[in-house]
Amino acid sequence: MQFEIRGHVCCTPEIYSDGIDKDTKERRLSWNRAKTVFYYLSSKKISKNRMSYQGCGNKFPLGKGDNLDRRVEFLITKI
Repeated sequence: MQFEIRGHVCCTPEIYSDGIDKDTKERRLSWNRAKTVFYYLSSKKISKNRMSYQGCGNKFPLGKGDNLDRRVEFLITKI
């Protein structure tokens, strides 16, 4: 099985597509969220060849509150 890890953010002004990561000061918070999960899973012996990651920014809000938009999702891409 292969899968994609997708990071999301909430609460960003419409003129920006992503949030600011407090650690790096870059506007790549969703990307950094996904990357962190990617490297965590690889440290648990899940092959990097089975995974990919991307930051989706604020493009896909759930519309159910900010807490649910601060998330990471897994999308199965190949079985």
